[in-house]
Amino acid sequence: MLSAMAVSIKSPRVDALLEQLRQLTGRGVTEIVRDALELELQRQRWLSRRRRLSAELPVLQDQAIETAKPFHPDSLYDEQGLPS
Repeated sequence: MLSAMAVSIKSPRVDALLEQLRQLTGRGVTEIVRDALELELQRQRWLSRRRRLSAELPVLQDQAIETAKPFHPDSLYDEQGLPS
């Protein structure tokens, strides 16, 4: 866990965005920043998982193709047409 740190952002654009959100939502700056950071962290984790799964998918598909057995729908039924 990171130690506590003070954040000082000197950006007129960030100040303007914070003020707009504060006016629209009635929330404080700390809450707005915390929520934005939590959303971004969630998004980055999702993207990371998506990249990992995208890399693993071809391998899993190849394994499935190699181990799959042929399927014949007729094998589900006996000679009278009833489920076997």
